[in-house]
Amino acid sequence: MRCAKSLFVMTLMLYPAASALALPSDSSQPIRIQANTATLDDKRNTAVYTGNVIITQGTMRLAGTRVTLTSDANGELNKMVTQGGPATYQQTPEANKPPVKAHAQTIEYYAADERVVLIDKAFLEQSGNTFQGDYVSYDIPGQVVDAGRNSSSGATGADSGGDGRIEITIQPRSRGNATTESADGESGSTAP
Repeated sequence: MRCAKSLFVMTLMLYPAASALALPSDSSQPIRIQANTATLDDKRNTAVYTGNVIITQGTMRLAGTRVTLTSDANGELNKMVTQGGPATYQQTPEANKPPVKAHAQTIEYYAADERVVLIDKAFLEQSGNTFQGDYVSYDIPGQVVDAGRNSSSGATGADSGGDGRIEITIQPRSRGNATTESADGESGSTAP
């Protein structure tokens, strides 16, 4: 009975992480966890899933070889660490928008800060814009991407064995029905 209670609590811990970048309907969907093994430790407030781990909820899909969840004494999620070769994440943030896609050797989610950190061969894509390097952090509420350095330890990609460089691709914004531009560069509208 205690193991079943722990499994339920650890599954509930996923709820904030799964809904952080989600469609509103995702949070009302069931969470499904598939893995080869699960180890639930009540004393340490941890759950470890190993072996081709796939976690889904609505449009969210998280996959890796190992997922570790840690919670506080109240059962609230503190941190989720997904490791893989690579670990992958995908979720549709809004209706009629392309999914956010990410992969890295390690993906960390910090619930209190609502922050996702991609470590080692990190890649994040949203609406055709891409960020890649040894380290990419995404502050969800602030919508801020920090790429190329690990601000918590001060380490850079060069310190972790990479070349420390990042690559960012930003797509042009569509102009829609903007005013026309004349040959001399002045804006104006077209006359009938």
